[in-house]
Amino acid sequence: MRVLILLGWLVAAMFQQAQPPRSEPFELGGDKLGEDLKTFVANHPKAQCTDLTKPRVNCYQWADVSIFGMTARPDAGCSLKNAASLRCLQGLRATFVDQHLKLLTYAMPGSDKTEATALLKKQLGTPAIDTSEATIWNNGNTTASAVVAKSTESGFGENLVTFELSERN
Repeated sequence: MRVLILLGWLVAAMFQQAQPPRSEPFELGGDKLGEDLKTFVANHPKAQCTDLTKPRVNCYQWADVSIFGMTARPDAGCSLKNAASLRCLQGLRATFVDQHLKLLTYAMPGSDKTEATALLKKQLGTPAIDTSEATIWNNGNTTASAVVAKSTESGFGENLVTFELSERN
């Protein structure tokens, strides 16, 4: 149920604008939507990347990932083979289409996004949605979010704070 509520907020946020569009792309952890794969790999030398389809590449990093003073603690055995397992959800994930960043996610253990959201508000401005579970910004076809939720849809698992940048086509 909680996931459905968050998805509803996200859809609503896509159709709202809380402020005029920004001229600069959203940035998270030094990465910007639209940056090329080569730049990302240079900035994240511990990232492991795999081609899903010809135009699509997914990259993952589990070791030494932190943002806003939060540090990921995935299991030691995380790799491209088990990237989707619950024990490997924490860390950094990036999706590239035609060699350009379209989706960037940081998943950290925790249940409080207050400090991180305050920093993001300084950087991104007033969000379209701002609740204790989700804070969402929109800029044209891009979205930035900070969401607190359980690591599984069934409501079991640990709490994660997920920071995400995404670009719609």
